[in-house]
Amino acid sequence: MAKIHTAGETVFDIIFENGTPTGGNPGGSVLNTSVSLGRLGLAPRFLTDICSDMLGENIKKFLADNGVEAVSVIEDSGMKTSVALAFLDEHKNARYQFYKSRPGKCHDELFRTDFKPGDIFLFGSFYGIMPEIRSGMKRLIDSAKDNGVLTVYDPNFRAPHLPDLPRVMPFIEENIAAAGIVKGSDEDFNLIFKASTFDEAVKAVRQINPDATLFYTKGAAGCVCNHQGNIVECDAPPIKPVSTIGAGDNFNAGIVYGLVKHNINLNSLQQGIGSEVIKDIMTTATKLAQEVCMSQANYIAKR
Repeated sequence: MAKIHTAGETVFDIIFENGTPTGGNPGGSVLNTSVSLGRLGLAPRFLTDICSDMLGENIKKFLADNGVEAVSVIEDSGMKTSVALAFLDEHKNARYQFYKSRPGKCHDELFRTDFKPGDIFLFGSFYGIMPEIRSGMKRLIDSAKDNGVLTVYDPNFRAPHLPDLPRVMPFIEENIAAAGIVKGSDEDFNLIFKASTFDEAVKAVRQINPDATLFYTKGAAGCVCNHQGNIVECDAPPIKPVSTIGAGDNFNAGIVYGLVKHNINLNSLQQGIGSEVIKDIMTTATKLAQEVCMSQANYIAKR
């Protein structure tokens, strides 16, 4: 079975409804994906920065308890675990306010994992473009490419980071260029490229990477995929969400789970996969995303 490698930030989410905190979870986009993959039995290797404060120690135990092998890639004893405040609106969508402890020095040599041909590497969010650790992330991305690994990239770009966009845009483009699969929401592509439709998003991605498979999510309106020019759509059954936090992250878990289920690696993706396989992957990804929307957790329930 393919080994799953992931890289992303670790934060603690505090959820607010009507101005009142109602819950909290270990979070971070790729952490959420990794926990769901762990609960699906795929034992991902998660490269992240885990602090030695009380929150960090609790998160480390939580990851181990959920089948995630967490590997610290930043050594900085002065760091504190970042916190994300998530304010839910009447539609249960979240607006975020971040309190982050950014690393001082990037230890490039720690950004390594045992990539092997046929493996899968998923990364994204602001961790994937953070200038302070870019050299280390680029090392990982290049290593994945050199070892024939299928890379899945989700920019997961949020409005609070818009002031940083001119500085990090070259990193986003590098990430897209290196990816076999790019997954993003309509909000992501609108913020990054001012692409307001699927066709505009495809055009923006194709200008950077003509060969990438694109998964484009539209919230309650479902999702659509462009794989080598073949367009596949998938509806999202109507639900009454409790919280949409982690929906996109668990869509990513569904993509990775589907890749493993159908034994898809970089070579087979490049050779082309059928519409029925793509539809199955999208259906699974949608189910996992909706499961998370029906609870205040950031991940699917334990199996």
